[in-house]
Amino acid sequence: MLDDFPAWSIYIVAFVIVAGFLVSLAVLIRSLRATNYRPNAPRGSSRFSRPSFFFLIGAALALWFMGTSMFDRFHAMAIASDRIELVYFWPRPQQVIQRSDLIEVKIDRAYRTCAVLVLTRNKLFRSVNSKKCAVAQEILDKLSQHGSIKMGSG
Repeated sequence: MLDDFPAWSIYIVAFVIVAGFLVSLAVLIRSLRATNYRPNAPRGSSRFSRPSFFFLIGAALALWFMGTSMFDRFHAMAIASDRIELVYFWPRPQQVIQRSDLIEVKIDRAYRTCAVLVLTRNKLFRSVNSKKCAVAQEILDKLSQHGSIKMGSG
């Protein structure tokens, strides 16, 4: 497991972000409808739509961040003799990669975190960023027993 946090905590944060996005979208639509039905209101007076519009943009950016950094990257690896399995959060299913399809597995080190990169003939798979670089190194060591896979440490 490459995560620093338990899965349930990430799902709670994702639920709160989705709920905030939906609430801000509903408030924005309601305020835009209300300004359309006020015949005596000045042309540019949308008091309630600006804050809800900014909240909607913030929630959309948080949703994009959660989607790309948590739900689009794998969180764990299962290593078998002939294949590896990349474990993702729901709704994405596990990805099974045959060892013959592996080209390179390496650690991508950042400032304080690292990620595991798995390169196949067709695609690049990236793990979540984690402070558990020792776990990533263990994965690399286990996979290095297969001679045809190129290992790297970035």
